Amino acid sequence: MDGHRLASVFTGLRLGLHAVVAVIVLIVLLRSVPPADARAAVGVGAILAWVLAYAAGVADGVRRTRRRAAAGVATPSVPLPDDAPPAGRASRPAAVWLGIGTLSLLWLVAAWCLPEAAYLVFPLFFLQLHLLGARWGTALVLVSAVCAVITLGVQQGFSVPGAVGPMLGAAVALLVGLGFRAFTRQAVAREALVEELVAARDELARSERRAGQEAERARLARDIHDTVSQSLSSIQMLLHAAERAPQGEGSAELLRLARESAASAQAETRSIVRALTPAPLQEEGLAAALRRLAETEWSGGPEVLLSVEGDEALDMSRRTALLRLAQGAVGNALRHAGATRIELGLRVDAQAATLTVSDDGVGFEPELAPGASHGAGHFGLASMRERAAQFGGRLSVDSTPGHGTRVEVVLPHGPSKEA
Repeated sequence: MDGHRLASVFTGLRLGLHAVVAVIVLIVLLRSVPPADARAAVGVGAILAWVLAYAAGVADGVRRTRRRAAAGVATPSVPLPDDAPPAGRASRPAAVWLGIGTLSLLWLVAAWCLPEAAYLVFPLFFLQLHLLGARWGTALVLVSAVCAVITLGVQQGFSVPGAVGPMLGAAVALLVGLGFRAFTRQAVAREALVEELVAARDELARSERRAGQEAERARLARDIHDTVSQSLSSIQMLLHAAERAPQGEGSAELLRLARESAASAQAETRSIVRALTPAPLQEEGLAAALRRLAETEWSGGPEVLLSVEGDEALDMSRRTALLRLAQGAVGNALRHAGATRIELGLRVDAQAATLTVSDDGVGFEPELAPGASHGAGHFGLASMRERAAQFGGRLSVDSTPGHGTRVEVVLPHGPSKEA
């Protein structure tokens, strides 16, 4: 059972406890109001004071939960109050002891004055177990059960049913309370184990990714050093020799060799860039690459609708740029927008290629974060604008908090980046 289900079960049990308290208090008050004598009046007053103390404890718990949520402190799925406290602190907060002591004392006064009030001991059993833990809670439950038997016996006469009732209620409360605590401990431990396994898996994936990146960087460094760098060194030496050579056939031959080396370096550079081009993009085209992303990396979350009109006219460098821009914009929407629907459109006409990514998410203020990046591997707006500007294009963002976001990139046609 995960944390959310545990929290739901525990919330249901708390609501059930509140309902039991309300029903018992209502029955006792209906049978005792108006009070027949001064003793009954004291009992009614003790019950009303008990209700106020109980309500104050509930309100304090709600206030603490909201304060933790506002401070960003994680609230456990199921509170386990008898966990080992931090070193140097008391085993129980003084407020918990004060609250349980007040409720127990008020109940004892009410039960001594009104026989019907003795039945409030049943919800009190669960409170004692929950707030004081297994050891102290069990001890106080047994003490309260004995007190209930005594108060009922003094007022109504000692009998077997009068003794069995409170004791049986205490036994049921102990079985339910301690059994539920053992169950929740196992569930919380299993949840923590799953979280550790997920964290270990993610760390292993990151390590493998880093190792792959380092290996690829080393390979690229070797390729560039053995090809482009060597060609550039040759060109530099040939040009220096041409400067020193006398005008004529010798210098012309050196310049010819330098041009050939430059052409060779250009071809080698194109080969390296071509090897870095995403395989689906090179083999199938931009539309197929975007569809593959929509079916794999972008699936399982908000619906991603894709519309592509003619990408055949785009050179490989523009296809690669548009693919990276689409990944950045859609990735932003998936991670940060809280959207239920994302629309990705690509239209290529005679003048330019236009990429649009729209979502129905929470939106934001573009002016407040013009170059912000939201995480590792994420293209911030500044990076996306720089990529578009490399092709003489532009990027615009239209967003308003609460009304979604629309990102548009326009890349005009022009010479290929490989040219």
